[in-house]
Amino acid sequence: MLNFNRGLSLLKRYRDDEGGNIALTFAVSTVAIIGSMGAAMDFSTLSNAEARSQSIADQTALSAAIFMKNYDRPPAEGDDGYAPGQYTADEMGYEYKGWVDGGAQNVGVNVVYDDNAKEARVTVTGKTVPTFMQIFGKQSLDFTAESVVSYLQVDETHPASIVMVLDNSGSMRWDDQRISPSGQRPSSPRARIDVLKTSIRTFRSELQSRIGNQTTSEGQVVLRTGILPYNSEIVALTSAQAATEGSRKMKWGFLGIGDAFINPMQAQGSTNSNPPMAKARVWLGQEDEEHRKEANRVSEEYRQPLKFVVFMTDGQNTSGDLEFVANDTTNRFYAFKPLFGRPAQWWVSRNRPFDSDFLEGNLELNSDRVTVESCRAMQAEGTEIFTIGYGLEVGHYYDPLNPDEPQPVSERTQATAYALLSSCASKPENFIEAGSGTELEGAFDQIQNAIVKELIRIKS
Repeated sequence: MLNFNRGLSLLKRYRDDEGGNIALTFAVSTVAIIGSMGAAMDFSTLSNAEARSQSIADQTALSAAIFMKNYDRPPAEGDDGYAPGQYTADEMGYEYKGWVDGGAQNVGVNVVYDDNAKEARVTVTGKTVPTFMQIFGKQSLDFTAESVVSYLQVDETHPASIVMVLDNSGSMRWDDQRISPSGQRPSSPRARIDVLKTSIRTFRSELQSRIGNQTTSEGQVVLRTGILPYNSEIVALTSAQAATEGSRKMKWGFLGIGDAFINPMQAQGSTNSNPPMAKARVWLGQEDEEHRKEANRVSEEYRQPLKFVVFMTDGQNTSGDLEFVANDTTNRFYAFKPLFGRPAQWWVSRNRPFDSDFLEGNLELNSDRVTVESCRAMQAEGTEIFTIGYGLEVGHYYDPLNPDEPQPVSERTQATAYALLSSCASKPENFIEAGSGTELEGAFDQIQNAIVKELIRIKS
């Protein structure tokens, strides 16, 4: 009887002991969490490949339609274009990083000219290499992208002015990808500033090849482009910024001049988007008259130019003027006072106010506010603005000047920068998040496609 009671007691204890259940529940939950993270990573890789492929399809189809419009036939061998047929992305000069099976050599690009429908069709196909989903026997994930452009929807090139406002602050020397949680650098890191220069060069050369000559037969310049780095004082005198500083006007034909306008950019200095954005507004405010003068010079009909701004930054603003922002929860009070009786002013603060001049709140940089004001003013004046948030994935990044101290991008930094860029973009889809260098190159491709559709008047 004693043994029976002891056995019954053990069963009751086992029944009431939840430790094993908790361990089992934790194990199952951990597997589910890891599985969700792994699947999310695989589908993020697939999404990147699809976005890159769509950009290639759009660009190739647009170029094909332009060629047909200009020559009334598909390209032949020796022409500056792609004849009908099957190509690889590698043959076309595109890159896919390690997340695509076999890289660009295994990504197919099919170009079709349908003379009956009067349209060019381009299809891009390939496979990504999953990591987690291979556990379940999924060795690859297929992706495809298609673009169709009608020959009849291509009109003559429209005059345009494009300004690039580019962050070249000190953080642009960091790696373009995060270090691992264990502190390891990525396998193929690139300096952010180097990727930016490559992206601009590609933007320049591809835009020029797609729209053809920037001048009419009479010599009229139809595309005017300027570049405004954040820190213009560290750009050599050969740059577009320095070359136009005296006239405060955009440099003619920047896209056709060469790398001398791009190479001098260095990653140095603080982050303040306000001065270059304010100057961009001044430049674009003069462009109607500049295009009118150019049309009159060659006795061409004046056409009001399209205006675009491409605004890229990799962080929140860290410099600018301080301004008071009221907030009744801070228990900190500020007043703007003369400095030693002279006209200069400074902010003084108290834990409690000693007179009515003190107001409760915070001191904040005005850089974001005045940048957004410039953006909205330009939008009201007819400028379309594209924005790119580059290298802003939360984590730590290798800095060659501080190799033993990884530099952080916090959630606050990301949120602040994204809020600025979202506010400046003309519409939600004009704001692009580019976590890595590859995604930055894709962002410039996407923006170029959008601009070309406007320049050549693609109606769909």
